[in-house]
This record gives sequence, C-alpha cells and structure tokens, in this order.
Amino acid sequence: MRLIIATVLAFTISTAVFATAPVENPPVVTLEKIGEKRFQLKYLGIPEGKVTVAIKDETNRIIFRDVIDSDKVFFKNYDLNRLDLGAYQVEVFNTESGKLSDFDVFLGPKSVEKTYFAKVTKLDEQTLAVILKNLDGSEKYLEIFDKGQLVYEAPITDEAFGRKFSFENVASLNDISIKVSDKSGFGNFLSAR
Repeated sequence: MRLIIATVLAFTISTAVFATAPVENPPVVTLEKIGEKRFQLKYLGIPEGKVTVAIKDETNRIIFRDVIDSDKVFFKNYDLNRLDLGAYQVEVFNTESGKLSDFDVFLGPKSVEKTYFAKVTKLDEQTLAVILKNLDGSEKYLEIFDKGQLVYEAPITDEAFGRKFSFENVASLNDISIKVSDKSGFGNFLSAR
C-alpha cells in the first residue's frame, strides 16, 4: 500500500513540475543584407506550425507574403530587386507566438543617412510611448496607422519629441504601425520594444 501511495505521490509531483515548466523562448529571427537588394532571413529555432513572412510598403500595405512550412531551422533568401526605392517592413509570424520580429528595410542610394533616432516603447496593453531625436534639425513627420488606416499625423520641428499615445478603442497594439519620415521621404516604420 505504501508503495502505491509513494508512486502516486511521485507521479503527481512530476506532473505538477512538468505542467508549470516555463514555455520556451521564442526563436531568434534575424534579417541580414547579403547583396544590393537581397536579404537572408534566418529562423534559428524549430518552427511549431507554419511561419509567415510579410513585406509591407510605406503605406503599411502587404505587398508580399510567404508561408513557410518547415520542421527545422531554416534560412530563406529574398530578392527585392523588383521593388521601388523606399522603406519597407519585413514582419515574421508563427502560429504559436504570433509576431516574432519585424525589420525595417530601406532600398535606396547608399549615401542616404538617417536624420533622426526614434524609439517606441509599449507601456501597457493600451499605451505606447514615442521618443524622437532630430539629428539634423529639419522637419520630420510622424504618422500612426491602425490596421493601415491613418489615425494620427503631425509634423515634428523640435530637436526632441516625446509623447504617450493611448489607444482605448483598439483591439490590439499589434494593429498599430508608427512611421517617421523626413522631407526627402526617407523614413521607417517603428515597432514597440
């Protein structure tokens, strides 16, 4: 009888430990430039389900979608030679974790330098903080989109800009995209960190 109770107790403890084990960290995803307009996506983890790669243009419209069904670590090359010059965003999702990474890609002359530093921080489930440092003193332009629809726009003329944005009527902050550009049109979509 004692042996049966000890066995049941040991099984219960091992099951409880297994049930409370932390979920693995999401896989590391990188995007490296390997040519003039060529990039390599590295998915450094074992995918659980399909992985989706979406490329968005400056208006936050998806212009290319790639669904990858793999059961091992993979590298995938993307040739963007057919795209116009400008800023693009590459987003990577999987079925288990949702959005894993997003990368800003600029296709243009090599001499173009960034004229600002910007950062977006998620403060809670409804609030984002935007910080912008104007590096050259020229006017910048801030645009915020909800599912591709413009919901906020403003010129930024000061040397530094910081503001909290509360999105009470938005289902998820993943639907929000923030773009900063300068008068030459050079800009990027920003993601919350």
